[in-house]
Amino acid sequence: MDYFNIKQNYYTGNFVQCLQEIEKFSKVTDNTLLFYKAKTLLALGQYQSQDPTSKLGKALDLYVQFLDKKNIEELESLLKDKQSSPYELHLLATAQAILGDLDASLETCVEGIDNDETEGTTELLLLAIEVALLNNNVSTASTIFDNYTNAIEDAVSGDNEMILNLAESYIKFATNKETATSNFYYYEELSQTFPTWKTQLGLLNLHLQQKNIAEAQGIVELLLSDYYSVEQKEHAALYKPNFLANQITLSLMQGLDTEDLTNQLVELDHEHAFIKHHQEIDAKFDELVRKYDISN
Repeated sequence: MDYFNIKQNYYTGNFVQCLQEIEKFSKVTDNTLLFYKAKTLLALGQYQSQDPTSKLGKALDLYVQFLDKKNIEELESLLKDKQSSPYELHLLATAQAILGDLDASLETCVEGIDNDETEGTTELLLLAIEVALLNNNVSTASTIFDNYTNAIEDAVSGDNEMILNLAESYIKFATNKETATSNFYYYEELSQTFPTWKTQLGLLNLHLQQKNIAEAQGIVELLLSDYYSVEQKEHAALYKPNFLANQITLSLMQGLDTEDLTNQLVELDHEHAFIKHHQEIDAKFDELVRKYDISN
């Protein structure tokens, strides 16, 4: 079965179109369709239980429950056996990462990647790369990626090749590799072929990484246009926290005041990684000030 259009729209952030592609297979039931439909509905804030009789369906319901209550126990209990599929382990690893247990999350990912079941392993590889990079383990991310791609060699379907390209681009971004060449062209082509919030934010990050202030400002203005902010309002709301974080970064490069943007981000998502990172920096600075304050 060909999942290319489904995965293409999902990973470029076009969730509305992704859902339409999934509905074309309404008479078909399999784990890939179930996983992507549930994740797409969740991204759009429209989640409904899809298949509570199957293990994956139950895991999806418990994952959504976890997102609300941040209690992982029921999800862990369901998936603690060694027979869990890569898609099921994907949910568990994501939940572990959300709780900040990145080591356990990566361990869960590796367990699923080494699973005899191949369906969903590429998705789990992408998550493993994301988790390793979040944990500042760039070498681990590169090793996992190289080992996986070497193992599968030429047995890569088109839909999974797209996921592998995305995973590789994350590693290149983290290592500041090919930022002005192949990795830049990759995101530039994505943003032109699939003009969505996600692809434009990806290109924006590449421009910020290279300190291309004028080009970054152009993308900010583009995302503020009616085409993105009005016609893609569902996606605008979904990606606004990351957009604000990018706007703050750009404003700092331009020497502009960031208080209003920062307040918007705190109000919208006070747990955003950008806010937490700067809070940690502020705390370390305050600690240094107290340590070397000669008045004490």
